[in-house]
Amino acid sequence: MRSPTPIEQRLLTAQRELRDCPHLTVDRSVTGELGQIFEKTPAMFGYLPEWDGVVLSPQLCVNSPRIGELANCWRSAPHSGLPELGGEFRITDLFSAVNKRPPDLIPAGWPGAQLCAELRVIDDTPLTAAGRLAAIRIQRHTDPLEVWYYDMDMNEIEGWNGQLVRLELTYPQYVEQLALTRGTHGWQYLFTAEVPFGDPYFKDIRTGLAAMLDHFPGLFPAWDFTDLRRRFAARFA
Repeated sequence: MRSPTPIEQRLLTAQRELRDCPHLTVDRSVTGELGQIFEKTPAMFGYLPEWDGVVLSPQLCVNSPRIGELANCWRSAPHSGLPELGGEFRITDLFSAVNKRPPDLIPAGWPGAQLCAELRVIDDTPLTAAGRLAAIRIQRHTDPLEVWYYDMDMNEIEGWNGQLVRLELTYPQYVEQLALTRGTHGWQYLFTAEVPFGDPYFKDIRTGLAAMLDHFPGLFPAWDFTDLRRRFAARFA
């Protein structure tokens, strides 16, 4: 078996630290096999007409984790002294994920349906069934490919039309931040400035992210949360 790449090692370290942390309860943890590393677009995409013109850049290929599945669902342990805190993520091999069907999120003819047809799920929350996921957008002649976030309850936000928001992240950046946040519920909102953060909908998300930033530096002292603190202050101060 080959050695993990830097991003794979970062993700595997985050997973191990979650499992080993006595202050957290891990309800599900899955570690798949490491796959072949690609330094350029895998050859199979050259035989698929629907992928003509879609750019899978060398940077994307090299910096994408090739793990069959990596999943964790966790929460603060009873009597740990931590506030209510939790998260979940499940990522699969990118090149398998983009070959699956679009997520069935928005009915045909509704606003956002065309965008939804271009999305492929890269991260979701199957155990908590939170109705949230991240997806990469498959577009021709676009590099880097966009990353979008779906929140089923986003339509509760006053004056907001839709359940999708674009993130200020590429796919490699997304998995880097996923490792840092350990999939804390709602962490993706730290990487968009489009939604009205003063809306009451964000009260619980703000509380959870504040708890993450208050306690993660002590639980995981080797990691740098400076940028996340800055982003949190810019959105929720």
